[in-house]
Amino acid sequence: MSQVILRAKGLAKRFGHVQALHQVDLELIRGKLTVFLGENGAGKTTTLKIILGFLFPDAGSVEKIQQDLRIGYVPEQPAFFPWLKGEEILELTAGLFGRGESELKKRRDDAAAFLSFDVSQLNRRVRTYSHGNQKKMAYLQSMLINPDLLIVDEPFTALDPVAIKQVRDLFIRLKEKGKTVFISSHLISEAEKLADQVIIIKQGKTLLQVDWPEFVQKRIYLRTRRVGSSEKIILGRWPESQTSDDWLEAFILRREWEEFLSGLNDDLKKTVLKDVEIRSPDLESFFFFWNR
Repeated sequence: MSQVILRAKGLAKRFGHVQALHQVDLELIRGKLTVFLGENGAGKTTTLKIILGFLFPDAGSVEKIQQDLRIGYVPEQPAFFPWLKGEEILELTAGLFGRGESELKKRRDDAAAFLSFDVSQLNRRVRTYSHGNQKKMAYLQSMLINPDLLIVDEPFTALDPVAIKQVRDLFIRLKEKGKTVFISSHLISEAEKLADQVIIIKQGKTLLQVDWPEFVQKRIYLRTRRVGSSEKIILGRWPESQTSDDWLEAFILRREWEEFLSGLNDDLKKTVLKDVEIRSPDLESFFFFWNR
C-alpha cells in the first residue's frame, strides 16, 4: 500500500494583484519520484517554496505525514556565499544539521563519486566554479542531511549530457533506498524516464495527479484529423476528447478501444482505422493535451 509522506491541500497565494496559486492539491508517496509539470508562471516554484517553508500560503495547508521528515532542496539556480570554498560551505551545512566530520566526509565522498565531482575542487572558492559544478555542489549539499524527500527545481539546468545521466541515476538510487523525489522540470523527455507520478498544474490550480506507469499500461493515445466521419464517431464515444484547429486527441482505456472497435461494422471500422493514429501515451503529448 502506498505511503503518503506529505500532503498539500487547497494552497492559495497572492503577490500583490497577481494570484499565483488558486487551488493546489498534491500528495507525495514514499519511494516514488513525482514530476511536477506546468507552463512558466503556472505556480510550480511558488508551490515548492510553500512546501519548503520559504513562503506561507494565504490559504490551504501542507501536512508532513512522516514524522521528522528531512527535506533536501536543490534550486534551479543555486546561490552560495561566493567568497567561501566548497568545503567550507559543506562544513557549514553539516554543522547546521548536527552532522559530524566523519559523516560529512562519507556522505560528501559518496555523492561526489556518484556525480563525478572532483573533491579537490572543494578547496576552491565557489565563485570560480562553472554553472554545472555549482549545480553539482547544490546536490552535494542536499545529500549531506540524508534527505527523506529531495525537492529539485529544474534538476538538469546547466548540466551536460553525462551529468544529466548521473543525476538520473542518483534519483533512481534514492528511490531504491525508499527516499522520495519531487522534481519540477521543463525537460519532459528526461522527466518521463523517471516519473512514477505526474502532477500537472495550470494557472495556479492542480489539474490532475496520476500514477504514470499505470496510466501508460492501461491507456492509449488516440489522434485523428478533424475531417470526415471519424471525428464525429470518436467524439460521440469519448466526449472528453480535446480538439484543436486540425486535430482531435484523447487518452482512452485500451479495453474501451477494443470494445468500441468490436461494435463497429466492417465499413465503419475501416474508416476509423484509416483516419486514426493509435500509440502508447507519452508525457509530452499528455502535457500538451492538458494545456490547450
